Amino acid sequence: FCNSINMVKVKTICRNPAKYTRETANDIYRVSKNTNSQLHPLQKAREYKRALNAAKMEKIFAKPFIKALDRHTDSIQCMARSNEDLTTILTGSCNGEIILWNLATF
Repeated sequence: FCNSINMVKVKTICRNPAKYTRETANDIYRVSKNTNSQLHPLQKAREYKRALNAAKMEKIFAKPFIKALDRHTDSIQCMARSNEDLTTILTGSCNGEIILWNLATF
């Protein structure tokens, strides 16, 4: 027999539940934000990307809403347009309804 005992080091995480659990669902804890620019080197690029995306979304939703195709009683599953006439659209809903739309008559 060998008289030496091998010790194994085990790292554990010890958390106090009082520090991270809430008493009620309405409890909101303030989270501190580190604004040091040295720790966040991509902050300017990230903010630029967010501003650019916000401007794009604003431009998309700024178009005027003209008419809703609301004669279906269930959600629309497919839509097809005519190759000969740009104002003709055919839609099919999940419950089997097929409606031919003439967009020129709106």
